[in-house]
Parts: sequence; C-alpha cells; structure tokens
Amino acid sequence: MQEWNGEHDEQMTALMSLALDGLLDEQDHRRLEQHLDVCPGCRGEWEAMNEVSKLFESSPMVGPPLGFAIRVERRLAERQKRRRRIFGGMAVVTSGLSLAGLTVGALVLLVAAVVAWLSLGDLPSVQQGTSAALQVASGTGLLAKGASLFLGDLLARYAAPLILGLGFALVLLAGLWLWLWSKRPGNPNGNGYV
Repeated sequence: MQEWNGEHDEQMTALMSLALDGLLDEQDHRRLEQHLDVCPGCRGEWEAMNEVSKLFESSPMVGPPLGFAIRVERRLAERQKRRRRIFGGMAVVTSGLSLAGLTVGALVLLVAAVVAWLSLGDLPSVQQGTSAALQVASGTGLLAKGASLFLGDLLARYAAPLILGLGFALVLLAGLWLWLWSKRPGNPNGNGYV
C-alpha cells in the first residue's frame, strides 16, 4: 500500500464525517478504511471523531424551554399583524387617493356639464344636435327624424336632472365603497374578521 500525503487529509476528514453519519457508499467506505490503515494522523482523528460522536449519542437531548413555542408563535403573529397594518394602510391610502381623484373628477365633470347646459343660450339646441347626428349616422328618413325628435325632446326636458342624478349616484357609490372598504375582513379598525 502507498503512503498518503497531506493533500488527501482534508478529503479524508470529509469522508470520515460522512461515514459517521452513515452516508458513505461502499467504494468510499473501502477507500477510507485503506487510508486509515496507512495514515496514523487520520486514524487518530477518526478515533477522536468516533469518541465525540458516541458522547453526543449518549447524552440526552435538551428540549426547548417551557413556553418557547408559544412565545415564537406570538412573535410571528405580531410580525404578521404589523405587516398587515403597513400594507393595509398603504392600500387604504392609495385606494382612497384614487377614489378621491375619481370622485373629484366626476364632480368637476358634473359641474362643467351643468354650467355648460345652463349657458347654452344662442347655441344650437340638443334636439337640433341630436337630429343632425342621427341624420348623418343613419341617413335621412322618417325613422331618423322620429328618433331625433324623441331624443331631442327627452334631452331638452331631462338633461340637467339626468346629469345631476348621475353625479349624485357616483358620489353615493364612492361613499358606499369607502364604507364597505372600512368594514372588510382583516381591517384592524373595522368590524371585519381577522
């Protein structure tokens, strides 16, 4: 048998560790035994590692202290609650800003529509505009003229209340959405479930 040099000692130490854990295949196990037969330094290390392994196996396992698992679970729950608050707060702020922007936009359009409707004065009437649009879209004819008169009359009488009602409905929907958002499950400030 040949004498092993120091370069293989690190590799043999790794093989010894694997052998103690029972993870060596037959070829590596044979290789380790051959090396231990010719290398007194590694043989001493192997015997020391066996002694330490036997000591670890014979000593009783120490369990975690009483209440350890409960404390860990409590800390994890607190950490998750903090994350939910942070991300929930950001979601409320961003969605609230988005909703506020949409509501303000709807109100601006509503006010602009009412102001434009009230200031029509000498401008062509809605009936005339509707009539012209229908004639261009579907050609001239009795049906187009009838639809034009009907829509024009309907818009002339009810346009302002329809626009006002639409704006009011948008504001109500925004308020309802905010109320539902505050009562959603998991909201720490609402009555939702966690």
